Formats: sequence, C-alpha cells, structure tokens
Amino acid sequence: MTDGPPPAATDPTVGRRGGYGAFVASLDPSGPLALELDGAVAVVRMRRTERRNALVRAMTEPMLEALVRASADPDVRCVLLTGGEDAFCVGDDVASVEAWRHGDAATTPFDALTHDAHYLRMCEELLRMPKPVVAAVGGASAGAGTELLCAADYRVAGRDAVIGNRLLQVGHVGNVVLLSRLVGPGRATNLYLTGRMVPAEEALSIGLVDEVVPAGDVVAAGRRRAAELAALPTRAIALFKDLRERTWGQPAELGLRWQDRCHLVTHDTVRDAAEGMAAFAERRAPRYEGR
Repeated sequence: MTDGPPPAATDPTVGRRGGYGAFVASLDPSGPLALELDGAVAVVRMRRTERRNALVRAMTEPMLEALVRASADPDVRCVLLTGGEDAFCVGDDVASVEAWRHGDAATTPFDALTHDAHYLRMCEELLRMPKPVVAAVGGASAGAGTELLCAADYRVAGRDAVIGNRLLQVGHVGNVVLLSRLVGPGRATNLYLTGRMVPAEEALSIGLVDEVVPAGDVVAAGRRRAAELAALPTRAIALFKDLRERTWGQPAELGLRWQDRCHLVTHDTVRDAAEGMAAFAERRAPRYEGR
C-alpha cells in the first residue's frame, strides 16, 4: 500500500477534459437525448419516450460523452439522470440487439470497436464521477435502466415507478453486481428469478430508492435534490465516492486506513473543509464552492 491516497482521491479530474456546456449547445435538440445545464446541475434526460427510453446508439453515444464531460467540468457540481415522468429506461433496445446478432450493429448501444455495452461504460462513469449523481425515476425501469439507476448516488422515484430486472425473461443475465450492493444478493436473485417489478414504496423499504414523490413530480423533485447536493462540499463527496469504490469488499482494516488518509487529504486539499470548520466556529451558514 502506498504512503498517500491514489491520484483519483487527490484530484478526481486527473486526465479528464471539460466542456459540458459546449456539448449541450452542439447536441441535436430533436434527438433522443436532451441535455441542460441548470445552474450547477447537469441534467441528462433520455428522450425516446415512444420506446420507454430503450437504449440505442443514437442515445447512448452522446449520453456517455455528456457524462464524461460533466465529470470533468468544474461548472458542474451534480448530475441529474432521468427519463422523464413516464418511463426511466427499460434497457437495451431489443430490436437493435437482435439486429447486432445478425451482423447489423448500426443502432446497437455497444462500442463499435470493442463491443463494450454502453450501459456498462456509463455505469463506470457514474460510479467514478467526482460529484454526486441523482437518478429521477418515473414509470418503468428494467435491465440496463436498472443498472444505471443503481450506479447513481441518490434515487428519487415517482409513486408510479416500477423497478426490476426482466433479463431472465429474455434469456439474459444482468443486474447482479450493483443491484446486489443496494438490496443484497438474496433479493437481487429473487428479482432475477421471478422477473417481478418492484413498486416504488417497496423499493423505498428495501433500499432500492431513497425517496418517493407523487407521480408527475419526479423530475422536479430530482432537480430540487440535485440542487441541494450541488450546494454541498462536492470535493468531499468526490473523496467519499472514490473511497467507497476502492474499499468495497476489502478487509475493514484496509478500508479504515484508506478512510483516515482521505480524511487527512480533506484538511490539506479541500478548501470547503476549511470553510466548513470556520462557519461552524463562527456560527454561520457555510458558503461552499465545490473546491
């Protein structure tokens, strides 16, 4: 083990480049993905409502790039991922995957060279995003859509939301790793075997979502929560997420050692840590800048 924290812990944007706002301006406004910069919140909205936001390459390629750019852009302090009020995302588009199986990969949500699934790349980006990620879930979520919401840091669901796996029903496997982290391997296995879609209130009770709001209010509620998180010391959140991913499944002693080192890093490199301590001592509200 090294004497200090890893580069990602001391500077979560090492090797990344920004420009989310410029990318928003360049995106086709009539396409299947809508992007917005709402204050310090990058809003990433899947917009293929006629197919319940089933993933195709025309959506996932710009979506992945938007997440990479939001990750590196200092003007972005939180990301909101949503599919709108009617559906979050029901997974990869079955027709496009079937076409890929027969040699036509034009619309398939996979990398053209490596064949990596775009949902996998996006989940990796969300997990290592050095800022909080909120998923606002209305309507149905299944397969790759459920994978994406599990990769978020905070999940808001409308009362009409239903969340599940549904992969065994088409002879596939998935929702194993991240779903198990949230609800435990037993429940994750049950959802895979039964194909049952979990309603919002039950999802809240088992830890699959963090908040349930009235149907039709999920995007607005997601925006409110994202704005609240963006106002927090997001550099500290970046360190927390990095520590979470590096220590998951590791021995407790190792995790505690890394935690202590990250705690020391906050004193040395996180400006908001000094502001938080000063505000506490002066009995005033802190003014965090995300630094």
